[in-house]
Amino acid sequence: MLVKWLPWPWAKPFIGLLSLVFVNSNILVCGIAIHAIGLFGWLTGKSSAWSRPKVDIWYRGWVRACEWWFHRMLGVTWQLDESFKPKADQWHLIIANHQTWVDAFVLLAQVQGRVPMPRIFMKDTLGWLPLVGSATKIMGFPHVKRYSKAKLARHPELMGKDLATTQKSCESLMSSPSAVMSFVEGTRFTLAKHKAQQSPYEKLLRPKAGGIFMVLQAMPGKFTRITDVNIVYGDKVVSYWDLLCGRVGPVQVRVRHVPLPVRFQGALSEQDKSEFFEWFNGYWQGKDDSLVADEADCSILEMNRNAPINGENGLQS
Repeated sequence: MLVKWLPWPWAKPFIGLLSLVFVNSNILVCGIAIHAIGLFGWLTGKSSAWSRPKVDIWYRGWVRACEWWFHRMLGVTWQLDESFKPKADQWHLIIANHQTWVDAFVLLAQVQGRVPMPRIFMKDTLGWLPLVGSATKIMGFPHVKRYSKAKLARHPELMGKDLATTQKSCESLMSSPSAVMSFVEGTRFTLAKHKAQQSPYEKLLRPKAGGIFMVLQAMPGKFTRITDVNIVYGDKVVSYWDLLCGRVGPVQVRVRHVPLPVRFQGALSEQDKSEFFEWFNGYWQGKDDSLVADEADCSILEMNRNAPINGENGLQS
């Protein structure tokens, strides 16, 4: 692996550049293939039911190629939650905390092979990213354009357009079991953002539950629970560049299933929103509590791993 061949600190940027070339080449190859499938499907009038399994092959291939590089070449390992059993015949609503771009790679490693390849809710502005934005649209990632309260007050005709956009994006996910994934904080957690928001949570920003409510509105009867994922970085939160350079300490994933109240599983109207938000805030507080506990567990594991070894009995002292 690269980190063994080039163990010197000065070589880390060179390793990072090689990793960047590999990841971008992987995006290029898989992106071109996905666009070719999308173009053929559009020209021949094929439905999303025809194209989805084909683009998923390349989507899954991209994830596995990245995992191969991170593990084999950089020596990076994730401590995944092996208690999360495969359930590819169900719809899954996956929610995770968000601290760094690395979260997406960790989360995809945790769920791929266990659930249908997940569609991640993306800001509409990300749709303009070269190759990636259009590829995610072809794959059926929901691209949602959110309007502020101030803009809706000035342009009331935009009211309800969020839901219409979400419903259109989710149409292809209704016909067969699917997974929808969301970072509901809407941005990466930092202490500065936490302070600016005056967040009442210890490890989380305030949730933007409106997007989740729209998913439930757009896909009634499909979700019975939330697949709740906590991602914990042992020593420090790492950046994308740290990952590319192989500078990643222990990363632990914990998965829990939170039952979705029956009243939110069926058709929802705008009148249900306040009640859903109240329930979601309670769920989010529980997630914050579990994240505090998971971080404490991860710290204990790391201390035990780094403890000196007693040479007499082979036990950690």
